[in-house]
Amino acid sequence: MRDAPARYHVPGQTVPRAWIVTLGNEVLLGEVENTNAGWLARRLTSLGVRVRRMVTSPDDEESAEVFRDAVGRVELVVSTGGLGPTYDDRTMYLLSRALGLPLERNPAAEEMVRRRVAERGFQLTPARLKMADMPRGAEPLENRVGTAPGAILRHEGTTFVVLPGVPAEMTQMFEEAAARLAGMWRGPPCRREATFQGIVEADLADALMELSMDESVYVKTQPRGQPGRPGVRILVISFEGRCDEAFARLLQAARAAGGSALE
Repeated sequence: MRDAPARYHVPGQTVPRAWIVTLGNEVLLGEVENTNAGWLARRLTSLGVRVRRMVTSPDDEESAEVFRDAVGRVELVVSTGGLGPTYDDRTMYLLSRALGLPLERNPAAEEMVRRRVAERGFQLTPARLKMADMPRGAEPLENRVGTAPGAILRHEGTTFVVLPGVPAEMTQMFEEAAARLAGMWRGPPCRREATFQGIVEADLADALMELSMDESVYVKTQPRGQPGRPGVRILVISFEGRCDEAFARLLQAARAAGGSALE
C-alpha cells in the first residue's frame, strides 16, 4: 500500500516523507548494532520529516529493490553503509542498478578520495579509487572523518542521500547534506506531553480511539505508575500543528476519569 500524502494545514506545503535504509550483512547477522537508523529518525523528525519506514537489507540485489520501490513513494531516502573499498561495499552500484543509471567515476569524488588517502598516508589502490564510482548525476558529499565520499542524487521526485555506515562519518556527512537540502525541511513537529496519577490507559480508551482516526496526530500513552498508584504518560506529536487540540481532548478525558497531573 502506498503512503497517502500528508499535508500541513497551510495550503501548498507538504510534509516530506522518508525511508531510512541500512545496508549491511553484518547488521542482519547481529554482529553490528544499528544505531544509525535511530539517530537518523530523531534527526529527520527534528527537521520536520515524517519517517515512514526503516529497512535493513543485505549487500545484494534486495537493496536495489528497496531503492527502486522508494522512487515516487517518498520524497527522501537516506541510506547508510556499503561505501568502502571492499568487495561487499556495493551501495553505489546497487543504487545505479535500481535507478537505471550508469555507474561512472565521479571526478569531484575522485579528488576527494585522492586527497583523503594522501592526508591519511594510505596507498592509492584501485579498491580505494572505486569509492569514487557513483551513479550519473550524483553530487558527492565529502567525508571529513573517513575516506569514502557519500552522495546526493535526485531522481524522479525522490532525493537519495547516501551515507557511510561508520556513525561518526555518517553524522558529519548527514549535516552537510542537510545544509544542502535546506529547502526540504519544514521545522520540528509540535509536541505536548504530561503524566497523570490515578488513572490507567484503559480510562483513555474512548479518547484514544477518537484521535486514532486523525492521521495528522500521533498519540502515545505509557504506564507510569507503581503498585497501588497507577499513572499514565500522555504524548502527542503532530507535523501539522494540531497538538493543542488533541492534547486538550486527552486532558479532558484524563481529568474526567479522576486523574491528577504531575508537575
